[in-house]
Amino acid sequence: MNIRWNIILSIIAITLLAWFYSLNQEKQEHSALVKSENGPEYSGANMHTAVFSPVGQKQYLATADKVEHYANNGETKFILPKLYLYELTQDSPKQSWSISANNAILTKDNLLFLNGNVQVDSLLESRKLQKIETQSAVIDLKTQDISSDSSVKINGYNFYSTGLKLQGNLQQQIATLKEQVKTYYEIKK
Repeated sequence: MNIRWNIILSIIAITLLAWFYSLNQEKQEHSALVKSENGPEYSGANMHTAVFSPVGQKQYLATADKVEHYANNGETKFILPKLYLYELTQDSPKQSWSISANNAILTKDNLLFLNGNVQVDSLLESRKLQKIETQSAVIDLKTQDISSDSSVKINGYNFYSTGLKLQGNLQQQIATLKEQVKTYYEIKK
């Protein structure tokens, strides 16, 4: 009789241990669904969004292959972003600049930090400044100020320039190159 009780109690103990183990496995699966403290608030793929000014004018249109927004610091990370800036002063705004890079970070202050194959193209043929190429740049989306501390190449109407740093404004078509600046002009007859 003693052996029977030992066997029955052993089976009950093993069953309870197996049941407890299975409960812990489910909790681990659910913890994967809960957002971690340092993880993104939301993420998305193939994002398309338009941003408007307080008066209802389109400021910029943004697309990206992947987006992650972090609420703890207000940053949004983009993979392969493409932005289209609009004229700030016109009543019927039209796209004026196309901006692309390998990745970007948008801060809550509307500063866009671009990294890897940064290219800024004018979408208006009448612009004297047509293209800016660099490896990293910062653009203030409110004022359209642009700066870069890496080597920069600028293409314009009948010229191109290179330099190590850039300060400028896309809206005003101003680009100031600094350090080791070289400019080449093409004279057309």
